[in-house]
Amino acid sequence: MNLIKKGLSSLIVMGLIISCEDEGFVPIAPEASSGPGSTTEAVFSSFSTSIEGDGTVVTVQPITVGVDTYVVDFGDGSSPVTTAQGESTSHDYSNVNASEDYTISITAGGMTQTEDITVEHIVESINSAPSSPEGKRYNLFNIFTSSSFPVGSAGTGGKLIATDSGDEILEFSRLHSDAAVVSFDEVIVADAFASGVGSSEIHFDVYSNFAEGIDKLKITLVDSTNSVSHVIDDLDLTDGEWTGFDFNLDTDFSSPVVQFETIVFEVASSGTAIDHATIYVDNIYMPRTTGSTIINGDFEDGQDFWKWGKFTDGETNPFGSSSDGSDFDIDGNDTGGKTRGAKWSSSQSAGEFRSSSSRFAYQELVLTPGANYILQYQYALKDDSGTDPIGGRRVVGLILDQHYDDGADAVDNLGNNLGFDEGFVAEGKFSDTNNDFGTLVQIPFTANSSGEVAVMFYAVSPKDAYVDNVKVIAQ
Repeated sequence: MNLIKKGLSSLIVMGLIISCEDEGFVPIAPEASSGPGSTTEAVFSSFSTSIEGDGTVVTVQPITVGVDTYVVDFGDGSSPVTTAQGESTSHDYSNVNASEDYTISITAGGMTQTEDITVEHIVESINSAPSSPEGKRYNLFNIFTSSSFPVGSAGTGGKLIATDSGDEILEFSRLHSDAAVVSFDEVIVADAFASGVGSSEIHFDVYSNFAEGIDKLKITLVDSTNSVSHVIDDLDLTDGEWTGFDFNLDTDFSSPVVQFETIVFEVASSGTAIDHATIYVDNIYMPRTTGSTIINGDFEDGQDFWKWGKFTDGETNPFGSSSDGSDFDIDGNDTGGKTRGAKWSSSQSAGEFRSSSSRFAYQELVLTPGANYILQYQYALKDDSGTDPIGGRRVVGLILDQHYDDGADAVDNLGNNLGFDEGFVAEGKFSDTNNDFGTLVQIPFTANSSGEVAVMFYAVSPKDAYVDNVKVIAQ
């Protein structure tokens, strides 16, 4: 049996043909002709392949003696081809199925010989990827992207393709009959990021070359728990280019999306699937619907949601995690023991102690423009002896008047704030203070006209400083 692969380079194709005898021929035993005292020898010359478009044309050229024509049946239901002696005949097999077995039959001079082949239609992958999302760290719920976002539910499905740029994309083929499926842990839309913090949108990037793909797309979000399918159909793709889609999870699908754990990509009801019907998918993510909720305000999840994505000449880590937090949880309940908190050591302090190791905690919010809020938190400062900075050791909390991509820019604009507090009470760790509570701070502020603000904390101290139970309260 010969193995023919569609879409491979000529080097690989020649490697496949070597499976024949030394010269690439498959000899067929001579058989007696109808003439008295003579024989006719029928021989398959070879199965040569040539790349045309996205497929491989299988070419047959038998060597025959004593006949004028021969008939070739390529074994796939197509009409047999009659060809003159000494000429070759070619056939392009369908690329709908990934692999098919065929029997080629050649009839010459009343004699028939056969050869079995397997044609494997290999898809030639593209080598491009869309731009990675520009959303801030922790503000995107990542189902599948080439970027590393710390929040998400890693999707699996399709064939993972690495491009020369280092990006990874998903490849799905044979959409004539097969659906492209991306599966992941169940996503509760309203709580995707944290309890009460979710998303109202979902994004996809999809690529298709119409000559070998599909022209219109159908997307289904499947909620198996409740046996619900949320569908959006007849989406126009752009031929040979990446197409970006942004959908509202409340209004754009056939019903509001509450939760889902599978995404299905198919040919649209009015669409057409051509050739190997391949699409490529990248950047499946949900942007965070921000509000006044501080995520991980009790620091039980360490640095999550406080960490910088970029900090020029500085430290992206926001603080050192600590088990010396307040004995009270974020709702004000006495836990009877220490909780986790944020900690700054002297080497991580800012102000006059600032260095490339200084750390600044940061979290973005989008509030109602012009509305009134209170930033509330607890802090504690060690009272051990040390060389205090000018103005004294302190914990600083503030509300920045905008969002920043680079932590260095935020630090350079600390004066551009809507409110701040410098806490100087140094009584030791939370466990050393009155009722193990530390010092409570409440900073009233009014949201700016865009609603885009950020909460930030840092310490200026020769000894350890702590923050716990951060929340923003609407008034």
